[in-house]
Amino acid sequence: MNVLVVGTPPFTTPLAEMFRHGGHAVASVSTAEFLAAQNIAAHDIFVDVENTSRAKKRAVLERASADALVLTCALAASTTIAASWVPHSERVVGFGVLPPIPAQGAIELARGLQTADATWERAQTFWRALNQNAVVVADSAGLVRARIVCSIINEAFSALQEQVGSVRDIDLAMKLGTNYPHGPFEWGALIGLDTVLSVMEGLQNDYGEERYRPSPLLKRHVAAGIAPR
Repeated sequence: MNVLVVGTPPFTTPLAEMFRHGGHAVASVSTAEFLAAQNIAAHDIFVDVENTSRAKKRAVLERASADALVLTCALAASTTIAASWVPHSERVVGFGVLPPIPAQGAIELARGLQTADATWERAQTFWRALNQNAVVVADSAGLVRARIVCSIINEAFSALQEQVGSVRDIDLAMKLGTNYPHGPFEWGALIGLDTVLSVMEGLQNDYGEERYRPSPLLKRHVAAGIAPR
């Protein structure tokens, strides 16, 4: 299969490598390169991993090939919302991953309201052939892991803003006290704070609940392009 991966680090490179190891011919381009391109190479599977902005994600998906299977990373927007931006929306399936992305692990899969049965079966077969456990979850922004992990990171920024502890101490408290693999600020650095903010905004748009309101400190750090320290 010819696979085109479009999006931003740290998602594009490990996914492209996974697909290559699975025997697929893979092209990987950044969102900026894809949107600027005049001609798009033919592909059978279109993988969208633009997670930093709903506007950019929509622009990417609107240019998806008319007959490809579309796999969209449903972090900033639900599968149903993302599919509404794609011509022939019945060919869209949402998936969820978070960096670091293991070669063998679990892929969350979410079916949009528009997703056709044949598309759904094809997507599950594709991921399972890559030694990924396909975990079926309900459709929403963030799906499962990103929803929970980004909410933890967002709360850590609120705690930092309220001077509950330093970046180092909050990370240590969560790693040593709860056996998390990463502290929330370390996790934020791995995922990308712009992605964390986009997930929280997607959740707030979907649910309108105060618990998903992005921390003002998180928004300031994303705007400044500076990690907390």
